Amino acid sequence: MKFDVIIIGGDPKDAAAGLQYIKEGKSVCLIAKGGLIGVSPAERIEFASKGGTLLCSDEVSAVEWAQDGTVASLRTANLVGTPLEAELYVLASGRFVSGGLKADMDRVWEPLFGADVQFEQDPEKWCDDDFFKPQPFEKFGVKTDSDGRVLKGGKPVANLIAYGSIIAKQ
Repeated sequence: MKFDVIIIGGDPKDAAAGLQYIKEGKSVCLIAKGGLIGVSPAERIEFASKGGTLLCSDEVSAVEWAQDGTVASLRTANLVGTPLEAELYVLASGRFVSGGLKADMDRVWEPLFGADVQFEQDPEKWCDDDFFKPQPFEKFGVKTDSDGRVLKGGKPVANLIAYGSIIAKQ
């Protein structure tokens, strides 16, 4: 299946971004791992009635890369044999709670695209002892260039942008 834009997300802002792309005349697919969290049935109907494709309770299972380093297509858990292609991919998967970022005792990573992640290298500094202070891990996220393109191996992926809380905070 081919689209102009594929958004990997699932909250009201992602649905609103999808509607904006639709208003610009683009075909949009929204992949929402946990369903559309906080999006009312009326908003889902509006998104679909305006031409948007919703893949609720689905998740990206594989990414195919083109030789030039751009994203060629995605596959999802529910549409295993069907590649999803787009001119633009939008990573809006959130951070730790939603699975947009993963961590173990030594590192933090972005599991879908293998994007570069900004994080404190010393795990002892990931949290502040004072629970009520801002926590350092809240700034962790994917690295982007000035145009919002996701960095992978220090280079921007031309057709992959990040949106929302997945982006590293300064």
